[in-house]
Amino acid sequence: MPILPRRWPLLSSLVLCLLLLGLPVLEEAGAKDSKLAKAVDKQRKKIALVWVKLAQDLAKADLKTEAEQALGKATALAPKEEALTKATATVAVLAGAGTPTDATTKRIRKAYADAAKGHDKLAKVYVKHGDAGGALRETLAALALDPSKKRIQSIAAGAMKSPLLLKSPTHDAAAFVSLPKGWKPGKSYPVLVSVDGAGANFKGNANAFKGGRGSREFITVAPHALSCTNAINPSKFPAYTQALIDKWNGNRVAFDVPGLLAMLDFLHAHFGAEKKVAITGFSGGGNLCYGFLLRHPERVFCAAPACANFQPGLAQGAKTPKDGGPPVHVMTGEKDPHRHLTHGKTPPGIEQQTDWAMKAFEENGFTNVTRTMLPGVGHSSLVRQVWDFVDETRGK
Repeated sequence: MPILPRRWPLLSSLVLCLLLLGLPVLEEAGAKDSKLAKAVDKQRKKIALVWVKLAQDLAKADLKTEAEQALGKATALAPKEEALTKATATVAVLAGAGTPTDATTKRIRKAYADAAKGHDKLAKVYVKHGDAGGALRETLAALALDPSKKRIQSIAAGAMKSPLLLKSPTHDAAAFVSLPKGWKPGKSYPVLVSVDGAGANFKGNANAFKGGRGSREFITVAPHALSCTNAINPSKFPAYTQALIDKWNGNRVAFDVPGLLAMLDFLHAHFGAEKKVAITGFSGGGNLCYGFLLRHPERVFCAAPACANFQPGLAQGAKTPKDGGPPVHVMTGEKDPHRHLTHGKTPPGIEQQTDWAMKAFEENGFTNVTRTMLPGVGHSSLVRQVWDFVDETRGK
């Protein structure tokens, strides 16, 4: 369903979100929370001590800045740890005249690897207690500290079977990512980004475009876009905290566009994703599709908005692309119930919003744009037509 018209302001490493299905029923919430809190505190202190020990070793080499950074990581985990207090006092009086050596660099790397293992263990604690969000955060921390080949290969194996919920440590935005069968490290792969509409059925969208991919060697990405819907139902955004939703609720595209960019950068760094991507957005997903295309045409090799929403504010911050920009095929449905009025009641409908999008393209120098109304088609994500357009563009 399309988003109701509204006027809101405009709005490298990786993480696997564990798909915690079929978790056992646990005891009363209070008892469960108490046990989880104790287990988490215990493991967080162990990780904090890794950083404290690193700070102490760096202090011996008079590396004050590096030691302070280690203490900062320890403080974030266990601010009341006694050993942290003592180490802080030691580091505070350093002159900081030391110079990093191969030995200190090796020591820092070991601490990062040890801390990553600690976060892996903490993720398992959250899994045991049925907390998917906590597991997500700790897996992110581990992979950000030590994006080892083993971790990446393990995640790739899962992502070849079914879409996995991933995050980049440089941004809070999440997305379902699917790798093609036979994915291999060191090889380059084209990418199709598909953004769902107001129903926020991100897993369904991911599976639809994965299924439509067939034997194509594409990575597919289905972002958890805040801008795709009206009122946000937190149950459909399990990767996001309520605090994050509240923070960005009035500035959603400003969250979604950098978030997608961060995700694509991490996929480029670790999974061979090409820098330029294909992108489509269905209905409310048009906000991110159009917003990303207008702001980052240099990162798009083609775009196919499908029965997509567009708000004039999306053109704010648009860049003038080179050579008329990437090929864009804007598709709408002849029998779309939202064609003239959203939900058959409220203007503007999809056609008027598409008029606005075409005007924005013209004003910002996008000249390789085609608009098609598909006969007999209703309100649809147009999976087959999108893949056909991607094939056509790649062929050229």
